Amino acid sequence: MSVETPRDPAFSADRACNTVPTNVFFPGPFDLDTLDRAQRLCGGCPVLRQCASWAGPLVADRLLTEAVVAGVLTPPLTGKRYAAARAAAVDELAAIAAGDVSDLGGAAWTAA
Repeated sequence: MSVETPRDPAFSADRACNTVPTNVFFPGPFDLDTLDRAQRLCGGCPVLRQCASWAGPLVADRLLTEAVVAGVLTPPLTGKRYAAARAAAVDELAAIAAGDVSDLGGAAWTAA
């Protein structure tokens, strides 16, 4: 039995971020307006669950950092204090992938 790797949502024409500049999803550390814009875009995206499913393993393996993906801010690569934030982001992405979007922007947003 093989496990199918989730498809990168960047190839979906239906994604809400299709025409949005990439920099919106890489806000500076104190750029709360851009962070909010990215979260709102993700919140209404028709491929949100697919995006979260794709991103979760990448965040866990520290291959996706300092970006907003599926409405979740991923923590920086290094630093002990970011281990808890990374774990919270992975948990939040798993919940979103499973269909729970009731707390989009929750624990991982505040832990980082």
